[in-house]
Amino acid sequence: MAERAKVAPMTVSRVINQPVTVAAATRERVEQAIRDLNYVPNRLGQGLRNKQTMVIALVVGDIANPFATEQILGVSDAARERDYNLIFTHTDSSADEELAQLRHLIERRVDGIALSPVLNTPDAVRFVQDQGVPIVVLDYPMPDNDVDVVRCDSDDAGRRLTDYLIELGHTRIAMLSGPEAAVTARERADGYRSAMRAAGLAEDVRFGAFTTASGYAMAADVLTVDDRPTALVTASNFIGLGAARRVRELGLRIPEDLSVVTFDNVGADIVLDPFFTGMVQPVRELAGLATDLLLDRVLGRVTGPGRSVVKLMELDVHGSAAAPPVS
Repeated sequence: MAERAKVAPMTVSRVINQPVTVAAATRERVEQAIRDLNYVPNRLGQGLRNKQTMVIALVVGDIANPFATEQILGVSDAARERDYNLIFTHTDSSADEELAQLRHLIERRVDGIALSPVLNTPDAVRFVQDQGVPIVVLDYPMPDNDVDVVRCDSDDAGRRLTDYLIELGHTRIAMLSGPEAAVTARERADGYRSAMRAAGLAEDVRFGAFTTASGYAMAADVLTVDDRPTALVTASNFIGLGAARRVRELGLRIPEDLSVVTFDNVGADIVLDPFFTGMVQPVRELAGLATDLLLDRVLGRVTGPGRSVVKLMELDVHGSAAAPPVS
């Protein structure tokens, strides 16, 4: 390699490990030699010497959710820009599987972990920190951990989404949320409650799971009463999809007979028509910010207490909500 590029072996090493320290012309000669010889550096050996693998990990709950896909893309893009590689895994929304995956990643000596946790209980983060591995949390506040967190304000979003329906004239609005143990499900329901109480309206909150089956079941329950709601606030895209399917089966039209709004919209190519109005998180931006915070810790640029970045969601208006039908 060095002979082909007509440089010293140390120069080849510097191009591979610290390219900014090598003059551009020399670096180009070495990189061309690497391409010509199809050379693949031994990153494991380099990691053992440098005590870094140049690999970070992302752990998500549900790989089938487009939200998780956006997180993967966001962290991957940010890591690549900084010459880090990304590996990712998912937990099937199981706290036990989450701990198992975290142990697996630590055994493989990743430099840091970005975690979108199943719950905001302290055990998973504490386990990683006890191993001396930097970690950042996506999506959830972590009041019992001193850790970097990047998330959106779900309480505020739930309130604003419900206010939108109230402003359209709805007075009978039900909330279909996720598992009560999940902080985002509780916060979105809390935001709904705040808006309903401020307007002097009766509350109707159902807790289930962040799945289409749960959305279907909760909608079937709430829509078969005599004085059924004229609008549903659903706490996730999958709940919204399941609820919309049950609405259609009951012979109701969206939005003419019933308005349905949600969080974290799925793509227009897979959603029922009309496309959901909902609160949307800047997922890739959040993932990029989380990667920056993580690499600050990995590289020792930042020490001390955990940092918190909280963004507001945006109301994305489409065709699934309208004024309530005239009685």
